[in-house]
Parts: sequence; C-alpha cells; structure tokens
Amino acid sequence: MLAKLNIFSETLKFPTDLYVMVPTPVSDDYINGRETNYLKPDVKFQVLYLLHGAYGNHSDWLRYTNIERYAREHKLVVVMPDASNSFYQNMYYGSAYLSYLTDELPRVMQQMFPVSLKRENTFVAGLSMGGYGAVRSAFERPDLSGYCASLSGALDIVSLINETAGDRYGNGITDVFKWNNIFEHPDQVAGSDADLLFLIKKRMQEGKMLPAVCQMIGREDFLYRQNRAMKEKMEAMGVELHYREYEGTHDWEFWDHHIQDVLRWLPLTNNPVME
Repeated sequence: MLAKLNIFSETLKFPTDLYVMVPTPVSDDYINGRETNYLKPDVKFQVLYLLHGAYGNHSDWLRYTNIERYAREHKLVVVMPDASNSFYQNMYYGSAYLSYLTDELPRVMQQMFPVSLKRENTFVAGLSMGGYGAVRSAFERPDLSGYCASLSGALDIVSLINETAGDRYGNGITDVFKWNNIFEHPDQVAGSDADLLFLIKKRMQEGKMLPAVCQMIGREDFLYRQNRAMKEKMEAMGVELHYREYEGTHDWEFWDHHIQDVLRWLPLTNNPVME
C-alpha cells in the first residue's frame, strides 16, 4: 500500500506532505505461492524513515528509485517526509524540522500505521542533505532508532558552511542553503549539536546507547573527501561504523543501487514483528 498524506503538523505549524509505504500482498505473491496472510491486527512492521536531499522533496525516492519494490520484498514500512532545504534543523527563520522528524512524526506514524515501537526495529536513512539528517536525528534521539545510514551524506556541516561561502564546489550549492535562515549564527555551528562530531561525543559522554552508522560514498562524489575525513574521525571516536566506498558520483544511479546495500546492512526480519 502506498499512501500519500497531507497532515497538519503542530510542530511545523502548517500542512505537510509525506508518502508512507506499508507492505501488502501483490499479484505476483499469489501467482508464485508466497505468503499473503501477514496483515493481522496484532502484527507490526519494522520502519525506515527515508530522507530526501537538497533540491528535493518527499516524492524523490519514489520517483527515482525502486524503493517501493525493495521495501515490499523486506516487508518494511517506509516513511518519506518533506523537509524543504532545512538541512533537517530547527531553523532560526523557518520551521522546526528536526523536532518534527524526531518527535511528532514518529508519534503520528505509530498512531496511524502498524509500525513497531522498538528502537531496534526503527531505522533512518537519507541521501546528501538527508544523509546528514539521518545521522543527526538518530543521535538527537538515540532512544528512538538503533540504526542510521548516510548515502553521499553532507556529514560535516561545519566544513560545508565554510566551503560554500565562496561556492567552492562550483555547483550552486550556496544558493540552496540560506545558512542565515537555518542558523542564527552560522559561524558558530562548530561545537553545537548541529556539528555531528560534537553531538556524537556529547552522547557518548552521557552514556547513551548509540545507534550504529552506515556510511556510503562514491569516489567521484564532490563530498568524497569530506566523507573520508568524517569516517576517520568517527572511527577514532569509537562509533560503530559500517563504511563502504564505491565507484560513482552524486546521483540517483548510485543511490538506487546502494540503498539496497543499506537494506542488506540493516537487521531486517523480512517478516512482521509482534511489537
């Protein structure tokens, strides 16, 4: 089942769009004699919150990949919210997308759909800006999700802010992120919770049970060096990290192919769960 929703968000203060995929039997299940009687009142499904990148919206993963088929094969609920170009922050001038993603949205999904409440059955992943959002949200609320995955993630936001001041990448990225709208003081992001290395260290010092991280990047990606540097720093900190690099660049061919690797990395049951 694919549901397109438009819900009023109390956090964002406006209606927002999202897609939700719930595994349901399809014709080839019947033709090939596969199990079709798994939709029962007492069952739940593992859930993946799947985040879009810059220039994108909640429909991107559906339009440009085969995520619907992949999710159905794994009997996985997939939630695809919209976050504009917020970088998944509680914006200074704008809306509180981080709070929406880590508080309101999971509560609403649990009320509306048969998704598991357990940390080990809740995952978050994303591409580019959404790769950062996945790691940020998972470490923001490590009690909610046990696993996060970044594909071509813009993980070092401190460097990104500094480097896009002069559009060093030459791809117009400066025009996408209005840093003064996202942060009150963009030059003070280092050492704040928006700085992933700072946030991870903070959670470690708090003694929290931390999520495992999957990090994938293409060697021709303009974020490759940033990802290599972040890998080394996270490993030095003791983050449970699954790092892979491949041939490829910052495009949908890479993301469609390697989201399948992310699904293989996640501890998916490929069946409904009881809670």
